[in-house]
Order: sequence, then C-alpha cells, then structure tokens
Amino acid sequence: MRDILLVIHILLGISWVGGIMFIGWGVFPATLSSMSLGNQRKFLIKLMDWTHLLFTLIGSFVIYTGILLGTIFGPIRSFDVLFHTRYGNIWLTALIIGVFALLWGVFVGYRGMMRVFKDDFIWKEAENGNKKPLIRGLIGLTIMESIEVIGFVILVVLMVLF
Repeated sequence: MRDILLVIHILLGISWVGGIMFIGWGVFPATLSSMSLGNQRKFLIKLMDWTHLLFTLIGSFVIYTGILLGTIFGPIRSFDVLFHTRYGNIWLTALIIGVFALLWGVFVGYRGMMRVFKDDFIWKEAENGNKKPLIRGLIGLTIMESIEVIGFVILVVLMVLF
C-alpha cells in the first residue's frame, strides 16, 4: 500500500509543479506572441479560473499523501521522532514548505494574477501603445510566482535527502 501511495504522491507532485511551471513558462509566454492583448487577457483570466481550483486540489493531495507517507505509512509515530531525527526534521521542513507554497499560490499568486489580469487601466494603456504598466505588472507577477517555484526547488532537494 505504501508503494502505491508513494507513486500517487510523486505523480501528483509532478502534476502540481509541472502544471504550474508549464502555465508560467509555456502557455503564458506563448500567449504574448500569438494573441491580441484583448484575447490574451480573456484567455488568461479563464485559464487562471480553471487551473486555480485544479492546482489547489492537486497540491492539497500532495501534502495529504506526504503526511500519510511520513506518519501512518512511515516512521513518524511520535513528536520525538519528528523533532529529534534527521528524517523527522526533513519531513517537517518539507511539510512546512509545501503548505507555504500551496497557501502562497492560493492566496498570493492567484489573487495577484487576477488583479493584474482584471486591471482595465494597464490593459487599455497597453492597447494604446503604452505597455510599461502592463510589463511592470507582469514582471511583478513573475517575481511573486518565483517564490512558489523556489519552494518547489527546495522540496525537490529535501526529497533527494530522504
């Protein structure tokens, strides 16, 4: 049962991290060169509305399966193991970072993106030739989302340490 749960955990993790990175570094840049600003904006709003719930659920299940793998199907049976063993320390650190990355994406990343995508002023300015406010907003989104990606990188490093 543990092996099946581990495979599910890994596949969900790949879906969570890979999906977010694909949208951020694949779909989003493709819209910049292939769509008008109006269509790009509509598409990105719909994409974020749909993927937000999907990635929130996937990320939640990654964390849930990680908790099961460390506790019920793993060695963490007490606070002593959690706080006084290398495995427990790495597991707890991974849990904290995973929860932080999920909450960051749900409450900071998504809201920030929707704020930029729904800001009529910066999109109208861009349509009129002044793309600086839009570019500033998009760069801000990239920086804001890099926090989540850094969390993912740290999680991968921690998983290698197991």
